[in-house]
Amino acid sequence: MATALITMLTVAMPATAGNTASVVGRAEIDTHDPVSTFEFTVHARAGRGVVWIAHHDDEQIGWLVARVDCVRVTGGIGVVTAIVSDAQDFSGATPGDPISLTVRDDRAGDRLGFASREQVRRCHGLEPTHGITRGDLRVRH
Repeated sequence: MATALITMLTVAMPATAGNTASVVGRAEIDTHDPVSTFEFTVHARAGRGVVWIAHHDDEQIGWLVARVDCVRVTGGIGVVTAIVSDAQDFSGATPGDPISLTVRDDRAGDRLGFASREQVRRCHGLEPTHGITRGDLRVRH
């Protein structure tokens, strides 16, 4: 189900995590093979905050909530890593698992990358290859 979002290339982020870095907003990504929607709500500032992700298709709805442990920003790219606090029917994530979101904040269209479990290293993210269908994620430093 979530395989398309999890098979991405790693991004190198040379900047250090700063206390003013933030990634904030809400976005949705529609996929077509299989047909489904991923919803992301992120409130990550200065290495603290929360990430909420939901995935739904014609058959089920899954979600997770994660506690932010790192925010790293360089240019218009932000990486947020977090530890899953609670999850229900979300393939690839259970409580205690690390997750990573990489956001490219671009006027031409935001992009997002997602990783979980073994693919995650604290403060590191994957290439933001998925275009956002609806919403806006803001990266600031």
